[in-house]
Amino acid sequence: MDLSRSSFKLFLSRGGNALLMFGGITFFANSLDAGQLGIYFLFQTVLGLLSIPADVGISGALEKRLSEGGQTQDRTLGSAVAFKATATTVVAAGILLGRGSVNDFIGANVAGLLVVGLATHEFSKLYLHAVRGELRVGETAPIEFANRLVWLGLGALLVTRGYGPRGIVVGLIAGSAVGLLWAYSRCGVPIGRPTMDAVKDLLAFSKYQTVTSVGGRVYSWMDVAFVGYFLASSYVSAYEIAWQVTLLVILVSKSIGVTLFPQISQWNEAAATERIGSSISTAMGVTLFISIPALVGATIFASDILRFIFGPEYVVAAAVLVVLMVEKVFQSVNDVVEGAVRAINRPDLAARATVVAVSLNLVLSPLLLVTVGFVGAAIATTTSWFVNTVLHARYLSRYVSFSIPYRLAGWYAASSLLMGGALLAVKWAVPVTGVAILVAEIAVGVAVYVAVTVAIPDVRDQVILPGIRTLI
Repeated sequence: MDLSRSSFKLFLSRGGNALLMFGGITFFANSLDAGQLGIYFLFQTVLGLLSIPADVGISGALEKRLSEGGQTQDRTLGSAVAFKATATTVVAAGILLGRGSVNDFIGANVAGLLVVGLATHEFSKLYLHAVRGELRVGETAPIEFANRLVWLGLGALLVTRGYGPRGIVVGLIAGSAVGLLWAYSRCGVPIGRPTMDAVKDLLAFSKYQTVTSVGGRVYSWMDVAFVGYFLASSYVSAYEIAWQVTLLVILVSKSIGVTLFPQISQWNEAAATERIGSSISTAMGVTLFISIPALVGATIFASDILRFIFGPEYVVAAAVLVVLMVEKVFQSVNDVVEGAVRAINRPDLAARATVVAVSLNLVLSPLLLVTVGFVGAAIATTTSWFVNTVLHARYLSRYVSFSIPYRLAGWYAASSLLMGGALLAVKWAVPVTGVAILVAEIAVGVAVYVAVTVAIPDVRDQVILPGIRTLI
């Protein structure tokens, strides 16, 4: 597998996904009021949290076992499918039994849609991991893009026809269904007869993968759940929109992390630790190239982005956006080191780090929400991600020799500050009064940052030129 090209394919796909998501959220925010949009975000939150018991780490374990090779891959996949079907059925039954409470929390009668959405989401995810486990990560890129495109297209159509947040939910389910069918057609491993030995082998990895998965769900959805519990649904919309904006920053790190996992797993089986360490150091240098200047830009334009793109009612989340952008700096590093820890077959250490960080988040989120206010949830998440990243890096260093690119990070920070100074001057001369001026000034910032970093030999030789060679 060509790591650079696979990462680039996945980045293009996820970049397209992010643009679709950004465009979709912008359209929906301008078509529905904040309370209605909050219903959809709460649906997403419940779906994300319920996927924990519906998956229990089996999808990640399947990718790990398939990437290791072997003669019983069909039985491994068959066992994963059987286990997933059983777990999803149990969770679906719980949704139906507690439909009243579920509908009350979300604010709409959507329990039935939640069951369908859970099934399509979980099996789509399972088969995406199966294709990645075959070291064909690049082939999952168009599948993810199609999933998001269907969500936006159908969701927008139904919203314009007056279906409100329910229309976005139906679009979400349809996108997952398309992703499932496509991933299934691309999977080269047949479904074999399930066996207890294969299930035990998957669970040996997934019992730790479950904890890591819980951590990801907590970071993604628990803040929204707490905001929805303590505050009005309009705050849910504002928080989630700020979160979605910051996700644009980690497109590169997510793409690299997903691509590295099966490759590091294969290298680990061959004891090629030097290649693992070198790839990790390079990956961190690339991810920080994006996340550090994004933090500076967000600090300058947070209020303008929320006001002119989504609406004045979302400016309340300006401080949240800035704090979450700090979190994305840590997450961009963690996307690399956390996946590497699991890929070297130490999911127990990844689980240990996740337990510490998640426990911290669960304590800090409600505490800071009721004491500091709305921004408290973002502070809690940022603190937790910092702890999580430090622990994963420490555990990884026990088995793989890698270097954190402090020198490159320093150059990025200096270049970002120069960019920030230029943007403040431009913004003072030409105040932002609409989307066109906002986009133009952000483009000026990007141009300044690239021009400065190209002039720095370390950055040019280690990041920019290799990136250009990947493109061509």
